[in-house]
Amino acid sequence: MSQPSLDHREFRMPAEWEEHEGTWLQWPHEDSHRGHQFKLERTWLDMLTTLQKHETVHVLVKDERRREHFERQLEHYAISGDNVDPHVIPNDDVWARDNGPIFVVNDKGQLAITHWIFNGWGGRFEHQEDARVPSRIGEALSLSVFKAPLITEGGAIEVNGQGTLMATRSSIINPNRSPDKSQEEIEELLKIYLGVKHFIWLSGAPPEACESWGDSTDFHIDIAARFVNETTVLYQWTDDQNDPRYPYFKKHLEELRAATTESGKSLTLVPLPSPRNGVLRISQDPRWYGSNVLTDAAYMNYYVANGVVLVPVFGNADDQKGKEIIGEMFPGREVVGIDAVSLTEEGGAMHCVTQQQPRV
Repeated sequence: MSQPSLDHREFRMPAEWEEHEGTWLQWPHEDSHRGHQFKLERTWLDMLTTLQKHETVHVLVKDERRREHFERQLEHYAISGDNVDPHVIPNDDVWARDNGPIFVVNDKGQLAITHWIFNGWGGRFEHQEDARVPSRIGEALSLSVFKAPLITEGGAIEVNGQGTLMATRSSIINPNRSPDKSQEEIEELLKIYLGVKHFIWLSGAPPEACESWGDSTDFHIDIAARFVNETTVLYQWTDDQNDPRYPYFKKHLEELRAATTESGKSLTLVPLPSPRNGVLRISQDPRWYGSNVLTDAAYMNYYVANGVVLVPVFGNADDQKGKEIIGEMFPGREVVGIDAVSLTEEGGAMHCVTQQQPRV
């Protein structure tokens, strides 16, 4: 049952590093990842066993049959059911960050859900069930659901918890998302539904460039730049000028150097390397322009939970360096590398498939 008396203008989106009640995952199934499901499940099991030591892991399974399969997997691998909370909610895919709810809190200690319009990353993929997930989670948790009249995804939004939102123009201010809205109208909706007041816009990249390196998000901010505290930003970087992403990374750096926070403070900028020589896709999935092409692999696609940071690793020469830099940004948290090769072939990593629920 919803609570219609709540006012969405009184809520804010907390920063990811603020305390969680739990993390939401959408379990892989063969309808969306035929031939890849079991490889992906090993990644999900690694994430689950790490996260359940620190917070509740809420797991969406597509139907009762998949719930039974999920529970058999836990039993088969001798994984405890402690802090594991399965929910049968129909879904199309695994990208909980993008199609799932964005949780918001108010000063009274109340929790609510914002439900943004999800159109499958500009109409690229099946999304009918995924588009309903936030409201269905709201029903399951008896939370108020604020339906925002804007097409966007959670991976397109990065906040510092103090009033600043960072995003790429190409992933939100894009004709394939909300063609009828200006930047000013989009900013106003983000302000009133997420409690932000200041914006840092990075350029991103055109769709044909993004798709050439396996990115179907139009350059989400979580593979470009991330806040680690109010004023410090990790930014994706490479010294390889032959990397097709290099000119976009360079432009982002220029924009970040010119940016300030909501209080007018300049940003402290820390480069995070791209995996050396990139990570190639060997999948034969026809959705992805063939095999042996560059993916959007990025250590930037990490996930911050209570006491731990999940960092994607690729068997790459820069894996340890990426983990060390992220670990320096989050002292006191364990840094755990999660094998993300199979997941990156599908188009994402740890941050793309997780969604935090704040503790209130």
